[in-house]
Amino acid sequence: MELPFTNLEVAFILLAFVIFTLFTLVSIYTDSHDNKEESENAIKRTGGCLSPIQKILKSGKSPNQIPC
Repeated sequence: MELPFTNLEVAFILLAFVIFTLFTLVSIYTDSHDNKEESENAIKRTGGCLSPIQKILKSGKSPNQIPC
């Protein structure tokens, strides 16, 4: 049975797979400085990502005092 790839081709395929995997893991587990600044600015502008229930609880009013 003949192999479909030469040893050199297999080496390049494995090398490409390892590099792709490393770049993927680095992009998942790192947060650049720019992303942190943007997320902090977005939280300051919008008051955070609060659901309507969280907004009611944060306001300190009871749900019966909030108009529908």
